[in-house]
Amino acid sequence: MLFALGMPLLFAADHVAAAAGAPGPAVEGLAQVAASGLLGLGVIDWWWRGNLVGGIAGRPLGLGNLLCFLSLSATLGRATLAGELPAGMGLVAALLGLLTVAFAWRMFLWRPALPPAFGR
Repeated sequence: MLFALGMPLLFAADHVAAAAGAPGPAVEGLAQVAASGLLGLGVIDWWWRGNLVGGIAGRPLGLGNLLCFLSLSATLGRATLAGELPAGMGLVAALLGLLTVAFAWRMFLWRPALPPAFGR
């Protein structure tokens, strides 16, 4: 998901800015800065795959994802409802909102079962 959002912003920032109705070098630069953050978080997620998102090492990863998806969904949702973005972006905002809820559940509510090796 982060790769799919970050790559167009990084390599086609001019087209993305024009599609959003705000072409210009400043908006393209901001899009590329946002892409850097998305791709950086995506690489961290990819390298962390297979590990639990929890515990002392996984909590920062989960919280980073939670905050990323929360801010993305809120920003895109607000801009779509205000009519500044095409209506199709509402679907993207809803999907990001679902990912926000999933990371909140994983971070604050989910408790993994201990394997039998941990002596219960």
